[in-house]
Parts: sequence; structure tokens; C-alpha cells
Amino acid sequence: MQNCSLKPMPDRAEPIFTGEPELGNLYNTLRRVFREAEISTPDLDARLLVTETLDVTTTQLIANPRLTIDADQIAELERRARERLAGRSIGRILGRRAFWSLDLRVSDDTLEPRPETETVVELALTALYPPEAPTLIADLGVGTGAILLSILSERLAAYGVGVDISYKALIEARRNAERHNLDGRSSFVQANFGAALAQTFDLVVSNPPYVTTADIATLEPTVRDFDPRLALDGGVDGLNAYRAVFDQVPTMLRPGGTLVVEIDPAARDAVIYEAERRGLEVVAVADDLNGDARAVSLRRSMV
Repeated sequence: MQNCSLKPMPDRAEPIFTGEPELGNLYNTLRRVFREAEISTPDLDARLLVTETLDVTTTQLIANPRLTIDADQIAELERRARERLAGRSIGRILGRRAFWSLDLRVSDDTLEPRPETETVVELALTALYPPEAPTLIADLGVGTGAILLSILSERLAAYGVGVDISYKALIEARRNAERHNLDGRSSFVQANFGAALAQTFDLVVSNPPYVTTADIATLEPTVRDFDPRLALDGGVDGLNAYRAVFDQVPTMLRPGGTLVVEIDPAARDAVIYEAERRGLEVVAVADDLNGDARAVSLRRSMV
């Protein structure tokens, strides 16, 4: 999670869309409004809202700007635009988010998957070799199922167990598994990390809450105000969930099994220290696309 200071969103009592009810006018108006609000990706956000809400393609947006849009569609676009101006992310407004090669449902009960978390998937896949080998995977804090389902989509002989303390999050994870025809190779359990699991696993993955309690107030509004606090708050030092996972995992891993966790780059050394205290040793640290340490793979120490 990145801390960010954003310009407060304007309180717009007047209609956003005036003038001709044409596709090009609506798009250009929304781009301008989002730029004035200093939204980080104004053109992209405007394009996504316009194409998804008005059911037009990007090609139509460019080639047919004079297309007339009916009043009901414009009203829905206005409603969604106001949500974005209030700080709600495009993914939450549309109810879905692209992650890895999947299109995932998101809800108010789940953390919204972010591109840096794909680093966990990449590192996990390197631990599952050969690719065709039958493997058993656990995802502790499964949320939408982003990590687990992405791995299953790449490892066709693998079976996954997703665990979350939130029953509503598990509903979304199951729906996403069904959406991508992965429900036959996955199951979902309500529990506090791995406490309820009796099996042993070839791979355990987790993106645990790791924001310090004090830092939550400084997060970007799209995260702070809309992601579930349960999925963010890692306690006073941000390490509470890691300690719980590291305490449970040594007995969950099969011989030669691997644990992969997402980390805050600033907490890299602290996370590794907590892991080594509990008999785990570092196999690899992987950077995200920004060059920041984002995922760590660990195994049980043989000493």
C-alpha cells in the first residue's frame, strides 16, 4: 500500500454533463472534470466509465463521437462519475478488477487486487515445478481469490484451499472461482489464517494485512475509505498477521514446501527477521514493477 496525498474532491451540486448528449461531449467533459479533480489517471478513468456505462467500445468512442446517448444512460454515468470524484476506485464502481489474466469480482467486503500483488503469483509459480505436477496450495487471507485463482489458472494439476476470516469475502472468492471454471479445483474455508486446516501443503501464499495502525489514516483515499480495515490493519508495527502466519505455517508445509508472502518494501528486514525467528529461511525476494521488494519466498529451515 502506498501513502498518498490527494486534492480533496470537489462538491459538485451542478450537473456534470451539460450541452449535447453526444458520446464525444460526455467523454471530453468527464476527462476535464477528472483532471480538475487531480485524479491520477483522468483519461483512463473517464474512458473506462464511459465505455462500460454506455456499452460502447473504445473504437466507437473515437470513430463515432456524435453518437446520441439516452438520458437514462447519462444519469447512470453521472452517478458513477460522482462516485469516482468521492474517491471510490474504478474497480469498485464497476464491481470488478483485472488481475493477472483474470477478470475478478470485487465488493465492499474484499481488498481490491492491485498490480504489485502479481509479484506474489510470479514467485509462487517458480516454486511449483514441474508445472504439470499435482500440488496442493493454501491461500491464507484469500479475499477475492486473486492470488490463488491466478496460480490455479497456470498450474492445471493444482488444487487450492482459500481461507478467510470474512464469510462475505469467501462468497466473492467462490463466485470468482466459478466465473473462471476453477471451482472444481478449489474450496474455501472460514478461519483465522491456517488455524482450521489439517492438511499439509506444497505451497502456502498470503497477502496479509501489513499497514501499521497509525499509517492507515495516511493511505490514499481509494484504499483508506473503501478497502476493509480488517484487510489493511497489521497492528502497531504492521507485523501481527505475519507472526500468526509464520507460527502456523511450519506445520502446514510438506517437506520442501514453500511459503510466499507479500510485504511492504519498507518492512522487508523486519518480516524476514520474524520468519527466521520461527524456523523459516529465505529462498528469494522478488521486486515489483516499480523495483520495490514486494514478495518473499520461505521454507522451513533444515537445521
